[in-house]
Amino acid sequence: MKTKLALAVLLCLLVLVDGAWSDDVSPTSEIDELKARISDLEQKLEKLQEQQATTQGSEPSAETGSRYLALPDISLIVQAKGKATSDKLDPAKQKIQLTEAELGIQGYVYPNVRADAFFAGSPAEHQPFQIHEAYLTYLGVAKGLNFTVGQKFVPFDRVNQLHNHSWLYARQPLVLTNFVAHESLAGQGALLSYLIPTRSNVFAQFDLGVWANGTEGEESDYPPNIQVGPGASLTDRFETARVWIGIPTGENGELEIGGSRAGGKSEQDPDTGLTNYVHLKGLDVTYRWFGQKNSRLLLRGEYLWRKGTTDSNAATAKGYYLFANYRFSRYFDVGLLYDWSQFPQDVSQKETAISVILTRQFSEQYYLRLHATRGSRPNATSYSEIWLHWCWGVGPHTHKLE
Repeated sequence: MKTKLALAVLLCLLVLVDGAWSDDVSPTSEIDELKARISDLEQKLEKLQEQQATTQGSEPSAETGSRYLALPDISLIVQAKGKATSDKLDPAKQKIQLTEAELGIQGYVYPNVRADAFFAGSPAEHQPFQIHEAYLTYLGVAKGLNFTVGQKFVPFDRVNQLHNHSWLYARQPLVLTNFVAHESLAGQGALLSYLIPTRSNVFAQFDLGVWANGTEGEESDYPPNIQVGPGASLTDRFETARVWIGIPTGENGELEIGGSRAGGKSEQDPDTGLTNYVHLKGLDVTYRWFGQKNSRLLLRGEYLWRKGTTDSNAATAKGYYLFANYRFSRYFDVGLLYDWSQFPQDVSQKETAISVILTRQFSEQYYLRLHATRGSRPNATSYSEIWLHWCWGVGPHTHKLE
């Protein structure tokens, strides 16, 4: 019985072995195929390693894609404004004009060394393209310390370093136009920015700058035809200093407090031979609260003092503005602006205004804005005006935002 069982098992094994060797593909052929595929993969890997070594040892090329990393960031921002006003002496009344086109070129020229340049043209003012800013920033010169050299919007007051298309209004507060600059006070020089060590939830920064060739003002005739002030009139050498801190107020709020100072002189007046020495001071307070679904409340106030040796018999001119802005969705925000400002040319004259601002924000770089104002000034004891502000742009738009 055992012999018969053993013979049956042996017969089954012979049948299985015979069937396996009778298949179309033998074990030997499968092993040869795997070896060939491994050899092919090894050859491809060697070619990739040779290409990588060649790329690392040569200049970046368009074929490898490395050259793309060396291209700067380029942006273009264009603005148009229309103005309707009841002030018959206003030269910009009832006009829609292309007010500015700004080209920004930015990038790193070396590790921790960043280059920024902004060129702007003002067709409405018949000005060719000019350099707004062009500077190098050395990041991390020491712990918490950055160094900037070149032409730059100087760190004075809370908004001077913002480009005008980043404003939340169509025209800036009147006291800034009268005391600082028609747009932003700029200078050529050097700036030190130091992040002051504080406890973890408090931000503090100190900025100290030395400049030359400041922004020229746009002084108009004296009363009763004043429309804009002379700005800071710091057209020669001047210095700036600013310190500001940020304090969190709960999970959704933050409070900023800043103090600024600028002082220097203008170029000598060729008619009188006099040099104007100007002292400019400012205090600003900002509060932000962030709600749900992109809502945000912004409250800001700034108070400024300006004194010049040749302005209004060396009297101190004062002014301030109060601003509130509420963004109730990602597409709309509404603002309220109150202005009060004396004139450096004559501190007995002043202007006041209250404005309502509505903005439709299509994207970060494309928006439409209505700015309605009711105010008074020496040449118009009561006037009304409406601004239409249209702004659009392309590119990364990597400078300071509000």
